[in-house]
Formats: sequence, C-alpha cells, structure tokens
Amino acid sequence: MRWLKASLLRYEKGMEMIEGMIVMTIMVFVLTMFLSFGFLLYQQLAVYSVANDTASRLAQSYAYPDSDPVMGFISRTMKCSVSPFRYLTGHLSDKNAEKGETYARWSLEQISFANEVSAPEIEVRTLSDSFAQRHVEVEISATYEIPFGGALVYFGIPGTVTYHAVGYGSCVDLSNYIHSVDTLNNLFTLVDSKTVGAIDSIFSMIHKVANLFGS
Repeated sequence: MRWLKASLLRYEKGMEMIEGMIVMTIMVFVLTMFLSFGFLLYQQLAVYSVANDTASRLAQSYAYPDSDPVMGFISRTMKCSVSPFRYLTGHLSDKNAEKGETYARWSLEQISFANEVSAPEIEVRTLSDSFAQRHVEVEISATYEIPFGGALVYFGIPGTVTYHAVGYGSCVDLSNYIHSVDTLNNLFTLVDSKTVGAIDSIFSMIHKVANLFGS
C-alpha cells in the first residue's frame, strides 16, 4: 500500500494543463480589466470632447443658427438676412440651444462605445461678458454602462459611470462687435467734458436736496 500511495503522489500527469488553465484565467481577467479601464477613460474623453466641440462650433457661427454645425457653411442668404437687432431678443439663444443639443446628441452617438443607461442631459447657455462680447457654455451629463465593466467592480470601480463635462466658446460675430464699438465711439464724441460736468452737478444738487429733507 505504501508503494501505491507514493506512486499516486508522484503522478503529475495533467498538472501542466491545470496550471495553464489557472494562468490563462488570470491573464484573461487582467486583460479584461485593462480593456474596461481603457473604455472608461475613452468615454470620459469623448464626453469632454463633445462638450468643447459643440461650444466651439456654436460660438463660431452664433449669429447664423440655421447653418450646418458639421460643415459650418454659411450662405450669402444667411448673411444678408441677419438682423442688426439680433441680440435684443432671445431668438439667437433659443435657436443655438436647440442646434447645440441636437449636434451634441448626434456626436455622442457617433463616437461612444459604451451603452447609454439613460438619455444624456444637455444644456446650452449663452452668457454676456460685456456690451459686445458673449460666450457659450455647453454642459453635458451622461451615464454609460462600460463594456466589460464587471471586471472593474472587483477593484472598487462601478461598471456604470456618470460623466459630467462643460465646454466653453467665445462667440465670434465681427459685424456686431464693430457696430457696437462704433456706436460707443460716436456716443463718447457727442458727450464732452462740459456735458459730463453738468450732469455731475445736477446729481450732486439732487443728492444735497435729498440729504436736506432727510435731516
């Protein structure tokens, strides 16, 4: 019986196959983890790129909301139909918000490898920096299920990730800028130092009268 037990302990046939299966399993798991992490970083970069690209394209053709955001072509008819009072209403802001949201959704569908858990939330805002300068903000919040994300769970990273990105772009409208600067220059030429002094005296007198009645 002893020689039978010793022969069984020395019997190693098939051990190489078992060891190979263990090594292959570990290698597949590590490779899947690296792939999942790569998809994680890629999707984050994709959302940031779409936010910045959308803001840049909107800013470059902000005065022409009907232009194609992909090609950026502006026809002669569009240029001739631009109203000189286009910034006095919210028409441009609303049209560009709709245009930017449509383009951002289309771009995310084109470059994303991950599956959408829900529809991305996209908000386009136009902010006024000064009298003749505005900028566009594109905010995107999207939740995706990362391919092979199950491997990331073992490292404390969820397989479903929500990305948040904000893109900025300064509006390019040279005609509006030139007209605004010319208008301000004309106003300053009409108002000289004597007029400014007279206005200042009137306000000073009103202030003194108000203090007199207040006391």
